[in-house]
Amino acid sequence: MFRIFRKIRMEQMKGQRFIRYLLYAFGEIVLVVLGILIALYLNEQKEYREDRAKELTYLQSFQQDLERNLTELDRVLEKSNNIIQSSDSLLALGSEGLSALPSGSLNSLMDGLLGYTKHMTRQGTIEDLLGSGDLEVIRNDTIRRAMATWDADLKLVREVEVDVKDSFSKTIDYLNQHILMLDDPRTAFEKEQLLSKRVFLNHLFDRAITAELLNESYAQLKPAWTSLHSEVISEIQNLEKETD
Repeated sequence: MFRIFRKIRMEQMKGQRFIRYLLYAFGEIVLVVLGILIALYLNEQKEYREDRAKELTYLQSFQQDLERNLTELDRVLEKSNNIIQSSDSLLALGSEGLSALPSGSLNSLMDGLLGYTKHMTRQGTIEDLLGSGDLEVIRNDTIRRAMATWDADLKLVREVEVDVKDSFSKTIDYLNQHILMLDDPRTAFEKEQLLSKRVFLNHLFDRAITAELLNESYAQLKPAWTSLHSEVISEIQNLEKETD
C-alpha cells in the first residue's frame, strides 16, 4: 500500500517538476523575445533620430540652394527682358525710322543685344541626395518629388537657353562682319544702315522671339520655386520642434 502511495507521490513530483521546467523555459523564451524587441526598438529609435538629423541638414542646405536660385532667377529674368526690349525697339526703328531717336540711344540699344542668359543653378544638395541614395529620408512628398524631378523640370529651360545662345552667336557674327568696332561711337552710321537690311532685322526678330520664350520659361519657375521654398522652411520648423 505504502509503495503505491510513494509511487503516486513520485509521479506527482515528476509532473510538478516538468511543469516548473516548462514555466521556466517559457519565462526564458519571453525574456529573450522581450530583449530582442527592446533592442530592435532602441535601434529603430536611433536610426530614426539619425534620419531626422540628416533630413534637417539636407533641408537647411536645400533652403540655401533655393534662395540662391531665386536670386539668380531674378537676374536672368532682368537680362532676358532687356534683350527683348532692345530687340523690339530696334525692330520698331527699322520700320519707323530714326528721326525721333535721341543721340546715343542706338548704341545703347545695340549694346542691349549683346550677351545671352543662362541660369547658373545651384543644386549641390539634390546631387548629394541622389548620389548617396538618401532621398527617402525626405518625408515631405512635395519636396521629395521636386528634388527627384529637378533636372527634368529644367529641361525646357536648358533647351531654350541653347536657342538663345545660338541666336546671339549668329547676331554677333553678323555685326562683326558689317561693323569694324561694335562699341565705337564712330560706327553709328553703319549701325543705322543695318536697320534697313532685312537680314539684320531677321536676326533681331529671332533674338526677340527666343529671349521672350526664355523669359516666359524663367517666369514659370519663379512661383514653383517660391512655393517650394516656403514648404521647405515650414518642414524645417516642424523638424526643429520634433528634435528639441
